[in-house]
Amino acid sequence: MRIEQLYYLVEVSKNKSLSVAAEQIHVSQQNLSVAIRNLEKEFGLELLVRSYKGVSLTKEGEEFVNKAQELLTKIDEFYSQFSKPLPKKVLKGKLRIDVVPYMTLPDILVSFYKLHPQVNVILEEHSPQEIMCNVAAGISDLGIIFRTSEDPRFFEAVHDLGLSYESILDDKIFVCAGKKSPLKNKRVITHTELFKQKLIVSEDLYGWILEVIKRYQDPADLQIQKSNSMQIYKKVIEEGLAVGFVTGIGLEKELIFKKGEVVPIAIEKHNNITIGVVYRAVNSQTEVSKELIDYLKLTTQDYRC
Repeated sequence: MRIEQLYYLVEVSKNKSLSVAAEQIHVSQQNLSVAIRNLEKEFGLELLVRSYKGVSLTKEGEEFVNKAQELLTKIDEFYSQFSKPLPKKVLKGKLRIDVVPYMTLPDILVSFYKLHPQVNVILEEHSPQEIMCNVAAGISDLGIIFRTSEDPRFFEAVHDLGLSYESILDDKIFVCAGKKSPLKNKRVITHTELFKQKLIVSEDLYGWILEVIKRYQDPADLQIQKSNSMQIYKKVIEEGLAVGFVTGIGLEKELIFKKGEVVPIAIEKHNNITIGVVYRAVNSQTEVSKELIDYLKLTTQDYRC
């Protein structure tokens, strides 16, 4: 149990909504939800009743929150008595970030901007390979990418480009299919079944996806459509004309999944990925980029795929 988990639960009980509480305290709804589920699992209790109308406390949850509030009050008193006030850090400047399209932590970047409104955050979407090259060339300050555990050349490429890399969280790649797709009722798909489908891939991820596919089958034998428009990408999937790809954390961010317009399908095996950040040598990092890396680590620590 961690203090922030108690704090999260109290805030949810006040707001009677995970999404509102997450916005109030500047954390992602995914992290908030997982933190509370981990708390329930640790104590073997059901603390919240979740429904489409919001959330409410169970009887045990009410007792738990009362004790949590008492404990948090004591902690506040402790800090008030013994801690010395620190000057508030005001960050200013420009932060150029390359991200993988559609799949990478958008709400966390937005909450970082809310905490530091004087930082001009500029986002560009590129493939993992392009992101690494842009960071190495100084075009971007840092990049948020994902990699598969089966790529033995990744760390060699990082070293050759003179970059540093830190893992942020482990995740999985899912297939996503629209309600009109013949796959709509599947929950797990094999590579053999997947490669019989028409596939659509974001243009920025096209090369990376092909490299992954080559480990199992010749891409020339597949029907793969490339899209440079995320609106078209999503629409093609919604209409059941092709299937696409999304990360586990991406499932929590896109309305098409929340509304059930597109369903996720687990890949039978070999779908693990790691989301991480690449940046140049530490001595060339700005204070703003260092702060973002620390913020990414903090705000994703409760996420579990």
